This record gives sequence, structure tokens and C-alpha cells, in this order.
Amino acid sequence: MSLLWPLRDARLASWMRQARAGDREAFRSLYRALYLPVSRFVSLRVSNRADAEDLVAQVFFRLLESLPGYAPERGAVLTWSLSIARNAVVDHLRRRPSSLEERALAVADGRPGPLEVLVSAERSQALRTELAALPEEVQQLLLLRYGDGLRFSEIAQLLGEHPATVRQRVSRAVRGLREKWSVKTWEVAQVR
Repeated sequence: MSLLWPLRDARLASWMRQARAGDREAFRSLYRALYLPVSRFVSLRVSNRADAEDLVAQVFFRLLESLPGYAPERGAVLTWSLSIARNAVVDHLRRRPSSLEERALAVADGRPGPLEVLVSAERSQALRTELAALPEEVQQLLLLRYGDGLRFSEIAQLLGEHPATVRQRVSRAVRGLREKWSVKTWEVAQVR
């Protein structure tokens, strides 16, 4: 947990209030602060770079349009913007079907993703296979937590669930992957 999250949330909320009142500079600050998390969120789910860039632009257009409807008591600004991004991605994927693995693990900018950073290249394919075998909702949870770096409370707001439930489901999924991974690693070691 980062100690800077409460500061980030307060700063975003302040810019949101100012932007709702018509302050263009506050909206620019909000855009600059939200661009990277929104862009990363979309890029992790849409493999085509041009489509991802178009979706990010749509997200900020929708965000601008819906400024008057934002209610601070319903959630943090980051979570609200990622909800808009999530809806845009879902709409895009409905119009243009793609494989589950492509949606869950593709990174549009060509840089190594979080998975490649954590494991070596030869092990990443085996781990990708394990991840692809998980139910889609579990993959989404893991992607939100480890791909997007969201807090459990932010994931809970985004999905409309209780934070303790999200924490438990993520923990259970990680524990299951560790168990499967350790069994497979042990089996490989026994064969050699």
C-alpha cells in the first residue's frame, strides 16, 4: 500500500471539483494525472495500438461530458475514470471479438508487461497458459490488481463488490496459482 494514495485521491478530487465548476486548467491537470492509468488500463486490454489510443480519447471525451454527473460520495475520481474506461473497452470488445488471452495479457506499446518483468521468458509462456485457464472474472481481478496496480478498495468500487471480498478472491487466485506452479516446477525437476 502506498502512503501517497490518500494524497493522490485528495488532489484528484480537488481538480474534479474545480473542473466541474468550469476551470479548464483543473481539467488539464486532471487529464495529465489520469492519462497514464487510463491509458495503461486500456492498453492492457486492447492489443491494437490505434484502437487503444482511440479508446483513451473516447474515455476522456466521456469523462468531460459526464463531469456534471460525478458524485464524490460514489467513489474516487480514479475509480470513476477507470469505470468509464472499462465500459469503453467492453463496448469495443463486443464490437470486435478477440481472444481472451489477447484481452487479458496484451500490451499495445511493445514494452514488457508485468508478467514478463516477474518471470523469465521461458517461464512466462507456462504462466500465461495457467492464467488463461482461470475463469475470466478471476483473470480480470488479477489484471486489475497486478496489471493496473489498483488497490482492493478501488477494484471493489469498480466491480461493485466489498473490498474484503475482492482481497479474498485475489488472494485465493494467487494461492492457487502458486500451488499449481510449485507442483509443476516439482514435476519438471523430477523429470530432469
